[in-house]
Amino acid sequence: MSKFKQFCFVLCLNGFSLSVLANNSKTTDNQARGMENLKIQTGALVVWDYDDFDGVHNQGEERSTLEIRRAQLQLKAKFGKNWESKFQIQLKNEVEWKDVYVKYKGWDNIDLTLGKSKEPFGLETLNSSKYTDTIERAMASQIFSPGRSYGVTLFGQTDHLTLASGLYTVEQDDDNDETNAFALTGRITYAPIIKQDTVIHLGLAGSYRDTRNNTYQLKGRLEVHQAEKVIRSAITPADNQTLFGLEAANVWGPFSFQTEYMRTFIHAKSNADIQDVIYSGYYIQTAYFLTGEHRAYKKGIFGKVKPRSKYGAWQLVTRLSQLDATGNNEGIEAKNITLGVNCYLNPNIRLSANYINTDIEESDADPDEKEANALSFRVQYLF
Repeated sequence: MSKFKQFCFVLCLNGFSLSVLANNSKTTDNQARGMENLKIQTGALVVWDYDDFDGVHNQGEERSTLEIRRAQLQLKAKFGKNWESKFQIQLKNEVEWKDVYVKYKGWDNIDLTLGKSKEPFGLETLNSSKYTDTIERAMASQIFSPGRSYGVTLFGQTDHLTLASGLYTVEQDDDNDETNAFALTGRITYAPIIKQDTVIHLGLAGSYRDTRNNTYQLKGRLEVHQAEKVIRSAITPADNQTLFGLEAANVWGPFSFQTEYMRTFIHAKSNADIQDVIYSGYYIQTAYFLTGEHRAYKKGIFGKVKPRSKYGAWQLVTRLSQLDATGNNEGIEAKNITLGVNCYLNPNIRLSANYINTDIEESDADPDEKEANALSFRVQYLF
């Protein structure tokens, strides 16, 4: 962990500790009042996934795998009128810190977050995986969206507008000793219509990422988590990277539509014998609740599904996703078509099934390994 990350983590812990101490360092009456203002909420998540896939996913061979995809514990604390924090860890092969931050909410319509959290880029990425309509996020979201980073974020909102921006550290390869690379990331959303069951959402995001003395390569899976990382682009010695994203979503009662387009510009080092390169991707997704529910919307993202009856909420999903990772005479193009069904038995239990048909284009690919089929199943439990 770099010094900057250690600083953020320690500051989060200190902020939490000092605020609690401040609430408990006055008279007896003030101590009681401070304890009333301290609210702690704990939670956990367990997700089991089963994947069956063939073709390009596994060098032409069929394979089936079962895994505990996620096992998470989290603690949220609110203290005083203006402070809150979140500590979330993931338990798998090793303990991994997910969200670790402290947030100040004392300004009108503006929040300040310090620590590790998601950078403001990508609607599907910012939506919690607990509430995405498909089991896996689209290729473009997985490949291009930065995800979680250590840094500082400012978030502001009005009735129809959100604006977020922040300064973050950039993760480096294990064999790279550079620790002072950084990223500037921002996102703006506008929702001209926000009603109980009707939403129109538009968004724009961008990120400038310093990749000092590092190389850049796209790596990823074709929306099947336990399959091989088939997506690989050319390796580019890069000075910096610029990300650009467009997003739109609509909710009309039980029907919803969502799409994103992302593009990245890789600026090669001036002394490298290689050209600048551009990669891009998009997805188009529709969903329909057979049982009449609608997607909840707040602060520029979608949230929890609440079944209307004791029989649960049933949802059908379709998605087309595409990724172009070709450049400098290397890389692949990939297209996925996903058909899915979700059953929310109650607010805490979700069952999902996805069928994914894949087609890739690659100059040196075996003809028998340019297509693939996959079935993915998920059981998700929140408690």
